[in-house]
Amino acid sequence: MHGVIRRYRVRLGTVAQAARYTEKGFLPILRGIPGFVSSHLLDEGNDVLTWMALLETEEAVQAAVGASREWFRDEWSSFRPLPPEVVTGEVLARATADRRRTVDRRRLALVGATAWDGPERRAGNDRRLEAPSWARAG
Repeated sequence: MHGVIRRYRVRLGTVAQAARYTEKGFLPILRGIPGFVSSHLLDEGNDVLTWMALLETEEAVQAAVGASREWFRDEWSSFRPLPPEVVTGEVLARATADRRRTVDRRRLALVGATAWDGPERRAGNDRRLEAPSWARAG
């Protein structure tokens, strides 16, 4: 996992407009880069914005840096990069919110339970067949 951080100063009072323009014009370009994970635009205050992105490979980071340089220069003259503040590097530590709650499902195998007693989540016509438990397989 690799990341990139870039800072921009915008014209007085254009932060909200810059955010909307970035969302409509620049983020679709980033989503098209193979290895794209996420992108965030932060308002630092004082008309300064910070763009951060996570990508899978260093090549994807270089593509994102090139895309940001071209797009911000050609498409949005309101952005002015603060003198050279582009940071790239490998991500050494990362935390994300686990919204899937896999810990509860692992309890079945770890505790030796013979049946799942947690909440069932099914969508539409989802039919699940009874499958042998890994806990019983021992």
